[in-house]
Amino acid sequence: MRISTLSSFPLLLAAGCGIDNGLNAKQDPDANQPVIDVSPESLSFADVEMGASATQLFTVTSVGTIDLDVTDIRLETQTAFSWASLDGKLPGALPVGESADVTITYVRESEVDFDTAWVDSNDAGNPSVSVLLYGGDVSPALELQPSSWDAGAIAAGDVVTGSINMVSTGGSPVVINDLSIVGDAEFTITSNDPLPITLAPGEESTVELAFSPSDIGTFSADLKVDADSPIGTLTAPLNGEGAGGPIAVCSAIPSSVDAITGTTVFTGDASYDTGGRSLVSYIWTLISVPSGSVATLARGSGANRDFTPDLAGTYTAQLVVTNDLGDSSEPCEASVDSVPTQDFWIEMYWTHSGDDMDLHLLRPAGTKETNGDCYYANCTGRGLEWGDTTVATDNPSLDLDDISATGPENINIDTPSAGDFTVGVHDYPGSVYNGVNDTTVNIYVGGALVWTDTRNINSEGYYEWFATVTWPGGIVTAL
Repeated sequence: MRISTLSSFPLLLAAGCGIDNGLNAKQDPDANQPVIDVSPESLSFADVEMGASATQLFTVTSVGTIDLDVTDIRLETQTAFSWASLDGKLPGALPVGESADVTITYVRESEVDFDTAWVDSNDAGNPSVSVLLYGGDVSPALELQPSSWDAGAIAAGDVVTGSINMVSTGGSPVVINDLSIVGDAEFTITSNDPLPITLAPGEESTVELAFSPSDIGTFSADLKVDADSPIGTLTAPLNGEGAGGPIAVCSAIPSSVDAITGTTVFTGDASYDTGGRSLVSYIWTLISVPSGSVATLARGSGANRDFTPDLAGTYTAQLVVTNDLGDSSEPCEASVDSVPTQDFWIEMYWTHSGDDMDLHLLRPAGTKETNGDCYYANCTGRGLEWGDTTVATDNPSLDLDDISATGPENINIDTPSAGDFTVGVHDYPGSVYNGVNDTTVNIYVGGALVWTDTRNINSEGYYEWFATVTWPGGIVTAL
């Protein structure tokens, strides 16, 4: 698509290329009416020095069968150009067969100056006739914008598109006779305006390009634009790369699992090499876990890894694959959400290893280290009977217990009975670490984190009671 940046440019194109400005539609002199003729249809003031002036003439002739009445002669912009009637006849009446000359004075103001003179008359077929005026450096000129195209790196067989604009920057029309690409066949011209292309000053035409690498490696070519002398042939370098090597494709299946008991598989078996080479290694790395998690990926060397989360939250793993040439892929990331399925879920973890912290949950009216207290000694595998003896869903379970590391530990109840439950942490005595240890407790209700707190515990044998949770409703009150 062509775009003109000055209103007079299309008129210049009309003058340079023989496009009808209305005079070719002259009426038959036998039609008994006034008819105007203006000649020439354009004036070119070439090679005028900056600030200097020059004059040229155009002639208005009455060629009808009735006298012509020239009502006005006007300039479109009235900047670098001015006019005056030489013999004082115009504006005014021109008898049949008579002519009057009009002088145009040009004072150069810039590199290229443009204007249009209009002659208005009572010629019903051509009431306004134009004379195109341009001066200064009126030689044609052409620029390629941008002057080159880097298609970047894409996989072999893929396609990327781009474009280069041919812009007429001179003072007269430029004719483009031919477009071609010389070099690697991976570059092609996909569309352009029909040749030859004539561009008036300020007009542009777009060449659409495509790059499709046939293999791995670098490719180059030149876009050749052949224009009329003195421009000759312009060249725009084209460059691109066929990106080869391995591509990592990964996912977590399923992408959401039950916390602690659920297992997902981080899969990478859809990975491939764009050059068709063999993949020889799959390196999985767990790059993001919830605070306090010590979960790890299952060991292995294949494309897939099993994974079991130990806390609620989001876990993200990264895959890098390598081909038989030793080329490695960009990382691929996949995530899995670990969601508590129980109504009441408690997590606990601490900062420094070597300090045995124990999570405790007291039932309503329960006391510590009894059957009214769920902790390591009595609560693994739903060992306590709380609430309704005919169901098990109101019984607590300690699903995770840790002694020498940093946790985590977990206690949960599917559907708690009514009452106030108390959450606490016991710094079990006899551990090797005796300093201050930041300990965090997270409380989830209905699968959502509703309360969290971190406290300093630094006394062996000490109980820190964090909160009470009132059921039903799961209302947490800090202690």
